[in-house]
Formats: sequence, C-alpha cells, structure tokens
Amino acid sequence: MRSAKETDNFPYSMSTVCYFEVDQKGSVSQVYHKNKSDRPKVLEAYQRVMNKTTTLYAVWPGNWSSDLFIIDDLDAFAKAFDFI
Repeated sequence: MRSAKETDNFPYSMSTVCYFEVDQKGSVSQVYHKNKSDRPKVLEAYQRVMNKTTTLYAVWPGNWSSDLFIIDDLDAFAKAFDFI
C-alpha cells in the first residue's frame, strides 16, 4: 500500500480512481464520485474520515497495474473536491 501524501499530484478527483472506506469493525463500503451529483456522498465519507470513524483508501488504475493508496492527505482530498 502506498501513501497518497507521498505521491506527487495524486489524482483525487479523477473519475477512474475508486475510493472505499473501512470502518472500525472492518466493514468496507465504496464511495462513488463519478459526477457532481455524487459530491454529497463524498463529503459524508470525508466527514467520517475526519471524525476517525472510517479510513479512506483509493485504487488508482494504471496501464498495466493498479495501486492501492491510503488517503492520508485529507487537506488535499478536501481541496480536490472543493470542501475547503
């Protein structure tokens, strides 16, 4: 697993990046963000992460492989989605 914080220009708002949350009990749920109508759901996920009830991860697909990232730069994530 890689760190989004340690990656130059992580594509937070790219529609092909798949986000998912893991809660404290280990339950996994996908966070949809394919278009602007999904913005409220992304904001809810962001708020849960900020409240430390879930952890946010992303899969960034590449040409030959996909990489798993922990979303550990919440300021950059929030700025990409215009939350701050």
